[in-house]
Amino acid sequence: MKKYYNISTFLIFGVFSILTTFYFPYLNQEVGLSLSEVGRVVSVGALFTIIAQPILSNIFSKVKNKNKFIIVYLFGVLISIVGLMFINKDLAIIYAPIYGAMLASVAGIFEIYIEELSIKSKLEFSDVRKWGSIGYACVVFLSGLILNKFGFRILHIIAIVIICTMIFIIINKFKDDIEIKEEKDHPKFIDLFKNKNIVLLIIVIFLGIGSYMGLDFAYSSYLVDLVNDVEKANQIYSFSISLRVVVEFFSFLIVSKYLINANSKKCLTIALVVAAIKVLLLSTGNIALVVLGDQLHGIMYGLYLSFLFKYLREIISSELVATSFSVLSVLSSGGANFIYPSIYSYIQGDYGYFGMYIFVFISIVISTIIFILFLPSKKKVLN
Repeated sequence: MKKYYNISTFLIFGVFSILTTFYFPYLNQEVGLSLSEVGRVVSVGALFTIIAQPILSNIFSKVKNKNKFIIVYLFGVLISIVGLMFINKDLAIIYAPIYGAMLASVAGIFEIYIEELSIKSKLEFSDVRKWGSIGYACVVFLSGLILNKFGFRILHIIAIVIICTMIFIIINKFKDDIEIKEEKDHPKFIDLFKNKNIVLLIIVIFLGIGSYMGLDFAYSSYLVDLVNDVEKANQIYSFSISLRVVVEFFSFLIVSKYLINANSKKCLTIALVVAAIKVLLLSTGNIALVVLGDQLHGIMYGLYLSFLFKYLREIISSELVATSFSVLSVLSSGGANFIYPSIYSYIQGDYGYFGMYIFVFISIVISTIIFILFLPSKKKVLN
């Protein structure tokens, strides 16, 4: 079964790369929105990702037949991609909630799914998830070549074909894994906020990882500012992003092989420290150090994602893990994209890129201190 988990993870992150990497240029170049209009559409979509992903994850945690849930969800994704192909300037803002709720949530929902399957099959989540990084990198690279020759429509058709392939694999190859034990007590969303550890972890992730992830929107423009050459900056950007995905793959690989029994809290602390170091390197304004710093993201993300699941299973009951992870996921992605860019734009306007990066460095340091001092480190026995 492991090979089918790997193939499915490779494919779904390939779809996710098409839906996210090429969404902004699609709105701008194909649909014809101005940059400010794109910003509004993206913000609306991010808001609905924040709302929808925890709800979908909570439903997932309650249903007995996990495979059926994913199949139904993927059919919804397929229909949403078809709709995305036909939006125009007037419909873009109206369609944004569908994009945010269904398409931008794909990676988060599937990560929860493969984590459940990995636990059931006694596999390491990181050993499966690493293929998602390669799928993302390969499809982005190939999609860029295809886009130049055939346009955006063919990318969406490729995404539809991949989703159909995913549904076929799950229906025909995941038969032994259809039934996953149903929890007696179904969790409620409000239960998360009754748990002190989750509340503290929400603060840590939003303040540390969220502020860190929110910087991505400025990376391209920062490179242009540093080299004063748009074409050269784009080349550096493409090289840097591609390389860090490869680093991310090896990070997951190392975790699955050598860090299976490592202390989850210590590894998450290291992830936060690595994030802080990356931000410091970015603040230097030296191209070599900036690109080097960007590669640290691969190390940070491999540790963060692998051990966040492990840590959640150690500090809360299992029925709350899926919903908790989803909330933390949107706070570090959709929430970050919804809130932080406007803050950073204001700081950058007054204090430059250096001031912006130092602000984020301080945020990560504060979140790390909270995490070390106030969250438990020893594994608890949970019923």
